Amino acid sequence: MKASSPFFARITRDILAIVASVPVGRLVTFKDIAAHLDVQPRQVAYVLATLEPSASLALPWHRAVPEAGVLLTAKTDGDGVTQAELLAKDGVAVAPDGRILDLAGRFVDVASLPHGVPAQTKPADAPVVTARRQRIRPRER
Repeated sequence: MKASSPFFARITRDILAIVASVPVGRLVTFKDIAAHLDVQPRQVAYVLATLEPSASLALPWHRAVPEAGVLLTAKTDGDGVTQAELLAKDGVAVAPDGRILDLAGRFVDVASLPHGVPAQTKPADAPVVTARRQRIRPRER
């Protein structure tokens, strides 16, 4: 899906609305947001990873995490504060290895949040997202 497509614009808008509604001390997963929007979790992660610095300061993006509850990269906001530090300010404990402690007790159901985004199904004319395949040239004899 191209970043300039109307589908991507809608998905981005909806992801940001959902993430904005996550209360302090609670978490949602990329997978749960993706299921609500009928997209891939990696699309949710991409939108949040590519936020402009000003948007990262205005949105609680740090409350959206991988399903396993392990922060794999040192994401930062526009001021350079890490996701683990932002979660700690919210009262969420993160182990030195990136594991979120008390993960199960922190999750909130995406559908129960006051974001106003209905559960969605991909339109029939939506672009198909496929894994990139390496092009292999046939051997020359």
